[in-house]
Amino acid sequence: MKNRTVLSLLLAGTMTAALLAVPAQAAEAPQPYTIQATHWSREDFSQAANPEVFTGVYSRELYNTIRQTMLDGTSGTAPAYTMVGNEDYSAVKKLVGRMEGVLRYEHHVPQGFADYWRHLDYYAVSAEMPENYQAPLDFVQPVIEATAEMGDRERVEAFNDYIRTLLAYQKGKTAGITQTFAPHAGELKAACGSYARALKFLCGAADIPCFTVSSKTHTWNLVYVDGQWLHVDVSANDLSGRNGVLLVESYQIGKDQAPEATAFLKELFVPGSTK
Repeated sequence: MKNRTVLSLLLAGTMTAALLAVPAQAAEAPQPYTIQATHWSREDFSQAANPEVFTGVYSRELYNTIRQTMLDGTSGTAPAYTMVGNEDYSAVKKLVGRMEGVLRYEHHVPQGFADYWRHLDYYAVSAEMPENYQAPLDFVQPVIEATAEMGDRERVEAFNDYIRTLLAYQKGKTAGITQTFAPHAGELKAACGSYARALKFLCGAADIPCFTVSSKTHTWNLVYVDGQWLHVDVSANDLSGRNGVLLVESYQIGKDQAPEATAFLKELFVPGSTK
């Protein structure tokens, strides 16, 4: 009987402790994320940009949302929201995809967002470095440091030449950032997109504005140096064996598939640069 009494007391004590612990655990649980009025308010960065770039989906509101993230980074809550409807979502996704360098820009959905399915048009942007980009970033540090005292023009020229030692042009082949900027024997086979992404990565590491431009069959870069946007085609330079498309003002290799987005991107990276 005594053993039963002791066992009953132990069980009762255990149950009491468990019940007492429940409210404490509930109090510590993270609260669902909801959009507050302050998440919509922001500085009107668009006033510094060329107003001619605001056409269609490329609005002042979208500009302000992306610029807020570019300046403030990504927090646990989105820096700023705008509205992007389903019919415009693909165009905006392609726009922010062209910005990726060391950082990857994407549609940002905060953790714990309650009933997000009710707010599918709500749009914010994150800017974060993928975890697997740390090794490539470490790999290119000697080049970044060796060119640190150069002007941006000279740095881009050095990046162009450096990429040409790592890749060899072959149509249809791909070499990702984690492959290109890693120890490997010989040159990796790669097509134009890989060259363009590699230059974006290096420019991103050096804080030089850079993004990609594409025609139907080709991709290259626009880079901002000496107060202007200039074309760089590392793949063409490598294939031809000479730097014929290195920081040139115009380039007629193909028709830009998204000229309005290109103008918008120029103003996102450097406000007022197309005035």
